[in-house]
Amino acid sequence: MSDSCRTPSPNVGDGGTPAASPVQSCPACACQCGDTRWVDTQAYCGDNARLQATFTGACPDGPATVEILHPTNGSVVDTINSNLRGCRLDAVWIAKSQTANWRTDRIQFRVNAAGLTCTSSNHFTFRQRPTTAWTRGDRNRGTPAHFADVYEIVDQRLEADQVHYSLKIKLLPPSGSSTVPWNAAKQSSEKSRIEAVWNNGFSSKKFHRTACLRRRTCDCVFDCCKVGFHIDVNFVTSGEHFAVQIRTASAPAHSGTARTGSFWADPPIAVTTTYPHEVGHMLGNFDEYTGGAHDPSGIQPSVATTDNLMKTAGNTVLFNRHYRWVLEYLNANSSGDSYETIPP
Repeated sequence: MSDSCRTPSPNVGDGGTPAASPVQSCPACACQCGDTRWVDTQAYCGDNARLQATFTGACPDGPATVEILHPTNGSVVDTINSNLRGCRLDAVWIAKSQTANWRTDRIQFRVNAAGLTCTSSNHFTFRQRPTTAWTRGDRNRGTPAHFADVYEIVDQRLEADQVHYSLKIKLLPPSGSSTVPWNAAKQSSEKSRIEAVWNNGFSSKKFHRTACLRRRTCDCVFDCCKVGFHIDVNFVTSGEHFAVQIRTASAPAHSGTARTGSFWADPPIAVTTTYPHEVGHMLGNFDEYTGGAHDPSGIQPSVATTDNLMKTAGNTVLFNRHYRWVLEYLNANSSGDSYETIPP
């Protein structure tokens, strides 16, 4: 037992025997709360946050509980079973956000031990991931056999809760014409279709901190250890990432996308998926059907076993591999705190 936990000896008289006078009360001997505090006052969501409580006086060793308190209403959101030994308790909480305002939340805890309740004197706050300004990404993602290089060209930004892409496409008229056949309404509907396919394709996924101690089954409701994705597609008259010629035809025809010489057939082979598929190439993805522009790295299969946007006309399914360059951008800008895509 530490000095702070010892009960002072009674007064002694000559010869070492107790004095005849009554023993005075000893307030200092009573068990009392001492220093109760977070040792780690800031950490990423999913990291260990250490906490500590010390007691003074004659405090018995025994079981103790640590209660993590909700940052706004003070309710108990997590309980940690621990022990008081030698007037000291040490515990660890796996940090987890409790509200959508986790970036500014301040969290306390309290300890129940030796018949006392002691509340932390300081607060825990969550460390936030970095953000970036808009930058232009322009990378050759591979050279398929018998096809032109596949480039990912897009504006990118890491925001507080998501990776944000902005893709700008300039529409060119058919050969022999000076007028683009898509009016404002047609451009708006195709913009919405493309965005819906790529944003909805990620809606059931998240980029998740690989260091989060809750691992891939993390049940965090808020985005503290998870990052989303969103893409905007706009048809522009200048400053484009890709220029695409609209080729009108009397029957559905094939389309093609490359750094230069892109063309989209109107009408397309598949109204619901052809243009989102071509945007997939603009985002650095390869074909997954026989005879297509295949991924030389093999990450995207030459012929996928499961139908998806990059394989099958009319199918809008997208897999984790189709967002791998987004993940690469996130990890390049997360200050070494790496992410992976979940569910795996």
